[in-house]
Amino acid sequence: MPKVLLVEDDPQISKSLKMSLSFSGYDVSVAENIAHGWESVSTTPFDILLLDVNLPDGSGLDLCKKIRAMGHNVPILFLSARTDEAIVVEGMNIGAEDYIRKPFGTEELKVRMNKAMKRAEPERNVVSHGPLKMSIDKRTATLFDQPISLGKREFDILIILAKKAEEVVSREQILGILEPNSELYDRTIDSHMSHLRRKMREAGKEEIQILPVYGVGYRLVWKRPS
Repeated sequence: MPKVLLVEDDPQISKSLKMSLSFSGYDVSVAENIAHGWESVSTTPFDILLLDVNLPDGSGLDLCKKIRAMGHNVPILFLSARTDEAIVVEGMNIGAEDYIRKPFGTEELKVRMNKAMKRAEPERNVVSHGPLKMSIDKRTATLFDQPISLGKREFDILIILAKKAEEVVSREQILGILEPNSELYDRTIDSHMSHLRRKMREAGKEEIQILPVYGVGYRLVWKRPS
């Protein structure tokens, strides 16, 4: 049974859509805003996300960007009454599989959902860089096929670095993705990073490392065998 997250603030639409999709064999969860949607994605593996664009606490486009920045490859479909071309193009450019204009038929939606899930099957929710492989669904990481035991923050930070492997990622970027409205500080990130670097050194023979970039942030690098 495919697990679906619907992020929609109109209770009439969400109730009707949940009922229709549930009747067709989907397991549907509903979030009414970005904060609830992000919490759901962070704690539950979904097969597909359906996002409205205009939400009470911001734009579904921003939620999509955050989900992709964290390495989630789950298919995302926008369902929106916004029909202006610029919004549609932006939605597709930031990682959505499809953009469906309201109103729409449920049968059309199901066809588009199933096609998006089928396209995503081979690579969904897997992030890798060299010998490092991470499953976002299972929240597991292996290095040279050996499991690494990571805390929640350590896993989330490593996902961000792996998604931008070989690039410098600033502390501000990490903080903004993890908890944009929290009281996390640079020193907290540095503390998590210290533990994470130690664990990777113990597991990885130093062929893949997290290197500090003074005054900026960190970079995940793989020293490829010559």
